[in-house]
Amino acid sequence: MQAVSIRQGSTPYSAANPAPASALFLDDNTPIPQLTRPGELLVRVHAATVTRDELAWPETYGPNDKSILGHDFAGEVVDTFDQTGTGLTAGDHVYGMTAAKRAHSTWAQFAVVQSAEAARKPASLDWASAATVPMSALTAWQALFVHAGVPEPDLSNNTTRTASKENPRRLLVTGASGAVGSYLVQLGALTGLHVTAASRSKTENADFLHSLGADEIVEYEELLGKENEFDVVTDTVGGQALESCWRLVRDGGSLITVDSSSLGFMEELPKNQEEKAKREKVKARGFIVEADGVQLQKIAVAVDLGLLKTFVAQIFPIWEASEAYEVGGRRLARRGKIVLSVAE
Repeated sequence: MQAVSIRQGSTPYSAANPAPASALFLDDNTPIPQLTRPGELLVRVHAATVTRDELAWPETYGPNDKSILGHDFAGEVVDTFDQTGTGLTAGDHVYGMTAAKRAHSTWAQFAVVQSAEAARKPASLDWASAATVPMSALTAWQALFVHAGVPEPDLSNNTTRTASKENPRRLLVTGASGAVGSYLVQLGALTGLHVTAASRSKTENADFLHSLGADEIVEYEELLGKENEFDVVTDTVGGQALESCWRLVRDGGSLITVDSSSLGFMEELPKNQEEKAKREKVKARGFIVEADGVQLQKIAVAVDLGLLKTFVAQIFPIWEASEAYEVGGRRLARRGKIVLSVAE
């Protein structure tokens, strides 16, 4: 089968010495992976997405170097090891994401995935659009409904807002126009939260964010004079934006970051007694998204009801993976994720 691998250089690659995009190549003779454990699915991959900075992830290197990159996927189940317990079987159209530590992943014609990492894909989406959903939407879902403790939306009544807007809880999303931020805005609006979307530019992003359901758009400078404004703050940016969030979240509220470089922000020394006192009254945590087929199925329902929008920035054939990865690391003119279309 065809699969995208990393061509080794003269010096071993690592997170400290990541492989360049030019090291990616299409191997036409990669063996088709085999099912070896209960619950595994063999999926014919139709589309996969480019994850920014994956070549810099520690999981890409180490004792079990990733021979195939990629995590998000959309495709068709062609075989199962046994009864999966999820009802997924050969012929099903599925989407999902694989764990970061997986050595053989989704930039390939076939991939082995755990049944718990997949769900039936939204029927309303094509392969490329479906592949853009799992990692970003799951990150947003888990930030709000698992870590911040916001009640999940009731998707049975087919409404765009399932909670009362009278005296709503207030949500702040930093990096609101990004891949994860755009789902945080949509899910927050879906559950009836008053959503404030923070963006570096209102001019560029206000119309887009309002179309996702944001109630208010602010630039970061507008947050400088605010305190105790939000019940839930979800950060996708890290750095200075995350630091400023301590004063913005109310006592008893939640401060959640998904920025991978900021996962230990709770252990950093507070700048003063006021911040120290605030930390004792706020549920704060950082996390890395986990694959979850049950959550993916709920997300698929929301997509098919027209409650969640998806965005594809550009589609590349799998043999242009090196260029796709380079483009994925830039600031894109179009919103959405970069997709690899896998040849039949």
